[in-house]
Amino acid sequence: MKSPEMGVDLEEYHRWLVEVQGLDLGSLEYTSENGEGQSLLEYLSDDQDQLPSRLCERSQLEELLSGAIKRMPAMERTVLGLYYMEELTLREIAQVVDLHESRISHLKSQAILRLRADIEKVWPSQAGGVV
Repeated sequence: MKSPEMGVDLEEYHRWLVEVQGLDLGSLEYTSENGEGQSLLEYLSDDQDQLPSRLCERSQLEELLSGAIKRMPAMERTVLGLYYMEELTLREIAQVVDLHESRISHLKSQAILRLRADIEKVWPSQAGGVV
């Protein structure tokens, strides 16, 4: 599955990350050789979540989650939607779908485990501790 932003798939992107880990790009202190230029650090974002690599990872993860959610059973999808999107309690969800609260808890746990298993198949667990 290719990222529309970068035009590469997730595996290739992770290979690139491994390749550049030891790459030394030199000092970011100054833009001129004599050290009197403007600091390049002024142009770097303070917000780590806005780094291109993080934006690409987030996009890929959203795509993976979306696909995994579409493939899960309808009741699990409903429970997750009511819990996370509508912010209903397990008791309120039980009333809406006319099931016992303990069954709703089980369905929610089962759905989360299903999502984790689907994602772990294609997403490396060392990538930022997402899973």
